[in-house]
Amino acid sequence: MVSASSVAAALAVIPTKDDAPRVIQQFTSIFLVNRYGELWRVYDSTAPEGADRKMPSPGSTLPIRLFVALARKTELRVHTFAPGEAHDTDPVSLQDQLDESSKV
Repeated sequence: MVSASSVAAALAVIPTKDDAPRVIQQFTSIFLVNRYGELWRVYDSTAPEGADRKMPSPGSTLPIRLFVALARKTELRVHTFAPGEAHDTDPVSLQDQLDESSKV
C-alpha cells in the first residue's frame, strides 16, 4: 500500500500551468517545489553551515533558513532573517526567502 505522504509528495512535484510554488510537509520535513519545479529541503538553523538543522516552523526563532537542492546536493542557499521577520512556511513565503537567499 502506498502511503498518503508519498502520494502527496508525488502530486506536489507535478508541474502546473501557473508555475506556483508548492510545499510538501511531512512529519519531520518540509520541502519547497519552487516556481521552476526544483525540489528543495528546508531547514532552520542557528548558523549558515547548518550543523544543527531543525524542521522549519512559523514559531521558530532561529536566525537562519537553509535551502538544500535535492537534485544538486552540493547546492546550499541561506536566508538570514531580519529582526522581527516572520518565519512563515507557506509556499509564497518560502519562495520569497529562497529568492532572497545567498549561495554558500
